[in-house]
Amino acid sequence: MHSVVGLIAKQVVAIDLAIPAQVFGRGPAPYAWTVCAPGGPGATVGTENGFDVVVPRGLDALEDADTVIVPGIGDDAWPMPDAVLDALVAAHERGARVASICTGAFVLAAAGLLDGRRATTHWRYAGLLARSFPNVTVEP
Repeated sequence: MHSVVGLIAKQVVAIDLAIPAQVFGRGPAPYAWTVCAPGGPGATVGTENGFDVVVPRGLDALEDADTVIVPGIGDDAWPMPDAVLDALVAAHERGARVASICTGAFVLAAAGLLDGRRATTHWRYAGLLARSFPNVTVEP
């Protein structure tokens, strides 16, 4: 079974987490879906939408993830914890596929995973992404 992990920390955009949960978390399917965050299981991460997500796994979920999906983050998600970035880089270096949705690109860029690559994000944040991470070619 293919392990797909949604990585969240601090403030998440709820719909950006719900989309991969809907795609990979509805069975029967060849996917094992879970969500992780620092401090999980049982840790809570706030959403931009006024409710919390209770996560079932900690960052250890990334150790055997086949695919890691980083949903969009809210304006109050910075600074991203080093433990999150380190775990994301370790998963990538181990060979996990890594993807982001919308402003989740900021997390991939902060981890250095977009250096020398083309990336995009929400149109409202494209300029900020380009200014914040000059080693990323941002396509607005």
